[in-house]
Amino acid sequence: MELATRKFVRPEHLNHHQTLYAGRISEWMTEAAFVALAQTLGHTDHVVLAAMNEIKITKPTIAGEIIEIGWEMSHVGTTSIEFSMEGKSMLENERRFFGKIVFVTVDDEGKKAPHHLKE
Repeated sequence: MELATRKFVRPEHLNHHQTLYAGRISEWMTEAAFVALAQTLGHTDHVVLAAMNEIKITKPTIAGEIIEIGWEMSHVGTTSIEFSMEGKSMLENERRFFGKIVFVTVDDEGKKAPHHLKE
């Protein structure tokens, strides 16, 4: 996997169980996937988020940890690009969460348009 970003987990990122809030995980994965998209396409114009799939939290994350979020392109359609995402503890090298994010390229009217990538 290629590294998209690192995040320092702060107390304000935690839920009522004092572990990383799932909404924050979704936000960070989407942001990291957008970085992956920019690296893959070379631009971010005319691209929209289409889906977040199979998001799983495998181990709780607590304040003070540094999370590395990596990506790999897992599927290329005519108009869509799917990325497999993974969050790992930087110091322990343990997976904390993973999932898939799909983007679709669109034209000026917002209709699906080919991106011309090859898998």
